[in-house]
Amino acid sequence: MEATIAEIAPDIFRISIYPPGSGVSFGCFLIRDESPAMIETGLRSMYDLVHDAVRRLIDPAKLRYLVIPHFEMDECGSLNRFLAIAPRAEPVCSPVGGLVTLADFSDRPPKIVGGGERLSLGRKELRIVLAPWVHYWDSMLVHDETDRTLFTSDLFMQPGDREAIAREDRSAEVVDFCRFSGLLPSQKHLEAVLDRIEPLAVDTLACHHGSVLTGDPRRYYRALRQNTVGDVVQAPFYEMRNPPSAG
Repeated sequence: MEATIAEIAPDIFRISIYPPGSGVSFGCFLIRDESPAMIETGLRSMYDLVHDAVRRLIDPAKLRYLVIPHFEMDECGSLNRFLAIAPRAEPVCSPVGGLVTLADFSDRPPKIVGGGERLSLGRKELRIVLAPWVHYWDSMLVHDETDRTLFTSDLFMQPGDREAIAREDRSAEVVDFCRFSGLLPSQKHLEAVLDRIEPLAVDTLACHHGSVLTGDPRRYYRALRQNTVGDVVQAPFYEMRNPPSAG
């Protein structure tokens, strides 16, 4: 098992790990700037691989922000290990995340951000988009306006071990995997978030699982509106006892 690194926009790097036989790959994103940031930290078991990849790009001790889109172990399992080596690093989370999860889990108090708030990294600036129940209670997305990149966490995920960047339309696959996994508990909440992100200037959807998606993002927004993927109460994934093989 190894970590692969790909630059998806100027000074934005996808660090991806695919455990053999896993149903999905696991990605996180490093933003190299005056105040370096990571979007997601990866599982605790993947810390060494992610850390070594980060070290090839910056000194990990200089990390300033560790953005946690929602509380789930593939999003923040390594959080405290990164905090231990980066004395100025702050976890960043939504108000719900700060109240009910990270305040207790994190070894350092989180920086709580609300919808529309901005996080200045230097040359780049991140804007917060709250996304409750997409797919967790505390979920949020992050928009890099400078590079027209939307960090979407588990939204628009695709299965299997995928290439770093995909330009072809994968909207049908995204819809199918949403229905298979049951990861979106509320269609109404999903559509409310689509209302928030559709006006944003976006060329790239930086997905936590699967490839980074480039090209017109409206095809993905449209697919999730026209095909009901929320409120799936009998998703096949719910009863699985072993992870699916790679797609």
